[in-house]
Amino acid sequence: MSPIYFEKLVTFYRGLGKPSVANCAFEYRGQLDNQFDIFKELWNKSDQRIADFELSFDSGSYGTCYEDSLPEELTATTDIHLTVSLPAGNFRFIESLENFLLIDNNLNTGKQVENVYLIKEDFLFGEVAPVNEPVQKALQLSQFITELYDLANYNDRVEHSGLLKLVFIDTGSTKKTAPIVIEPKINIESILLPMVDLTIFKTLKENGSDNAHIQEKQAMFRVSIIEILKDLDDSKDKFNFLVEQWELLKETYYGNFECYLTNFSFLKQKKEAAENYMTVSSKISGTLSSISGKLFGLPISFAAVVAIVKVEKFESILALLGVAITSVLIALTIYDQKRVLESIRVSIDALFSHTKAQRSGELASLISKHKENLYSQVKGLDTAMAFLLLASFLPIILSIGTYIYKFHPSIVSNISWFVSTFMAQLLK
Repeated sequence: MSPIYFEKLVTFYRGLGKPSVANCAFEYRGQLDNQFDIFKELWNKSDQRIADFELSFDSGSYGTCYEDSLPEELTATTDIHLTVSLPAGNFRFIESLENFLLIDNNLNTGKQVENVYLIKEDFLFGEVAPVNEPVQKALQLSQFITELYDLANYNDRVEHSGLLKLVFIDTGSTKKTAPIVIEPKINIESILLPMVDLTIFKTLKENGSDNAHIQEKQAMFRVSIIEILKDLDDSKDKFNFLVEQWELLKETYYGNFECYLTNFSFLKQKKEAAENYMTVSSKISGTLSSISGKLFGLPISFAAVVAIVKVEKFESILALLGVAITSVLIALTIYDQKRVLESIRVSIDALFSHTKAQRSGELASLISKHKENLYSQVKGLDTAMAFLLLASFLPIILSIGTYIYKFHPSIVSNISWFVSTFMAQLLK
């Protein structure tokens, strides 16, 4: 009877326009109108564990605490002064969700909260589908705690506070790993975090249609929790961190389960893939940096063209030979690095071939992205080297042309006559 009475009290409170509550009491002045019938029922079935009513009208005062009967002359249109006291106990009006989270409550143990009304959020626990988002998050997090409770290897209670103590152990690892202990407590920081999608837990429970690898899935989820929390500082809230890193936890779980099917660790392979990517990327960049010093010889070679114009024939020949040697050396160096770059390109597939990841899995997608980036890097650098290879021959070409123009102008005239004659015949 008491829970029903409390629900009717909340309905009555809402019907009065939700007057402000102070010191566990609220007051109402005016006419009861359409709330008269429910008020009569509350008065006649008064439960002092939940509320006391004090009524004043027409110079008369009455109260349920004095076991007074409801005056017969009271009607729905009578102007009244009503004070409703709300004793603290199992039936509570709480100012807000934030205040509720500060006290011991069943949300932290995953149990159902009963006979609590949140004034600010206008929510009575037990009602279906709360429209207030923070309340939805609180209820969802409470369900999350229930799911963690079911998955934990061991569970206990924290002394004094009564909070749950959930222990997760990696029972399948040959290497000793310290157990992870979570003491879940929902607070205002938890509510500010993104919503947690709990549909994943449906796949971790036995059902009539698909029970394949249920125990393995549960074990992989425990391992994933341990991997996410094992390096977390003890001063940080593990429960909130788990909520905050929910997407990473799901990714880790799906990867671990995928890896379980092929017998290797997802995070380990993910880390190795990243290390291989960084190593290969550094080697690709190194092919250009290793010849950057020699490329400074190109501008000097171009300066030799100017020197040929100003010096005599013998000195010009010496300058020409110097430019030729420099150009050939630079070209050979660039060509050698192009071959190294090609070797790296060919080895990219082999460097990632140690993984047994499925073609459509999370790890396979990550490796595919790494390989795509590396191939793109190789292609861009190969194009740059091809351009530099061509540029390495420009000094010798320009030097030869300048030498011929200065010391053998007849050759230039003959070439010019030949070109003119050829073009004239071509255009006839």
